[in-house]
Amino acid sequence: MMKSNHLSVLLTILAFVSPVRSLAQQVALDAPVLSLDEAVSIALANNRLVKNSVLEAQNYDFQVSTIRSRRLPHFQFSALGGELLQPFDFTFAKGAFGTYPGVGPIPSTNAKVHTPAQLTAYLTGGMDLPLSQQYKIGLGIHATELGRDIAKEDVRAERQKIAAEVRNAYFELVATQAAVDAAREGVRTLEETQRVTQRYIAEKTVLKGDALEVDARLTKAQYDLSVAENGLATQHEHLNQLLARDLETPFRVDFIPEEDTTALSLEEARQQASQNRPEIRQAHLKEKQADYDRRLAKAEYIPDFGIAVSYMGVQNVQVLPTNVGVAGFALTWEPFDWGRRHNRVREKANTLAQAHNGAHETESQIGVEVGLKYRKWKEAALLLKATRTGHEAASEEFRVTSNKYKEQAALIRDLLQAQARSSETAFQYQQALSSYWGILADLRRAMGEE
Repeated sequence: MMKSNHLSVLLTILAFVSPVRSLAQQVALDAPVLSLDEAVSIALANNRLVKNSVLEAQNYDFQVSTIRSRRLPHFQFSALGGELLQPFDFTFAKGAFGTYPGVGPIPSTNAKVHTPAQLTAYLTGGMDLPLSQQYKIGLGIHATELGRDIAKEDVRAERQKIAAEVRNAYFELVATQAAVDAAREGVRTLEETQRVTQRYIAEKTVLKGDALEVDARLTKAQYDLSVAENGLATQHEHLNQLLARDLETPFRVDFIPEEDTTALSLEEARQQASQNRPEIRQAHLKEKQADYDRRLAKAEYIPDFGIAVSYMGVQNVQVLPTNVGVAGFALTWEPFDWGRRHNRVREKANTLAQAHNGAHETESQIGVEVGLKYRKWKEAALLLKATRTGHEAASEEFRVTSNKYKEQAALIRDLLQAQARSSETAFQYQQALSSYWGILADLRRAMGEE
């Protein structure tokens, strides 16, 4: 009696669960289809990390404009007004300005000049136009522009990173969706098996223990389906987060055919990587930047020479001139630096050599990385083919055994073994499919694709 009650409760639960699952499936089918290309495009346009990298690169535009402004005349002005803390007293001795025939000494006696502690003002202004410095400023502009180009390569690297993450998330969604569909099919099959088994129990052609085994398999399959559906929901939210949109935005993933492994050679993959990888471009840009730094160090030997205009005004101070203006040339030069400039040039030369070696090393490392990803892609394609064939064989075996069981031409033990083998091969195929697409995404990123 208790076993019969338990079976009735289980059947009642299944009767309520099936319509709910059908409704959830209908909601999923009504969601718009999001293709892989659309997902990548949305992420590159809206992802917040990509936007931050773009803003960081734009900062170099302001730095370039700032350095260019140094080519123009430089104006400066300052004013100081206030009351003297103590008076100015000047004493000119007798004959301080000379003694002249018929006039005598000037001044004729000691002359005292007193400036009381009163309000005074001091004004200074000047204009400097660099001439010899134009060469060094030009080198600095080119070096900063190279820094801007390096920052732009950082933007490309961030875009490639986000694109790869989106592809991985999308591929995982497709694989998980396939696993969910397989789990649902398994649940439906076991429900049909349970229905047939109940009829056989009524006809007393199977044992009660066999029916309980079917019930246990069905309950486990429903649990696995629930876990898979929860994982699918989490992956939906993760992809929406990468696309910088609401986590609850509904969508469906599209079927993705397997890539033809014969359409791409290793040499072509490495060639694309050498042209597209931002790390290689950055390495060569840093090499050029190091060369400009070395040239800047050598330019320190050039004296600073330019045009200068200076003005000074003093108000309410006796004796001192009220206005003083000077226009001419200004020269600044340090003839003895005790080897400082020479050592700096040697240091920058070593940095240039390091950048040159680093560029070649980066190219070699990326070549090795592409080779590794390419070979793993080939291996994943072979494994996927093997697991797909095994799954198709197990599914066919399960279908045949299920039909035989309905006709009482096979034992329930054979049916459960065939179902277990079909579920195991389905899981292996799903894992191989997920691994294949994930490795393909890594290869495309290694090749520098967005």
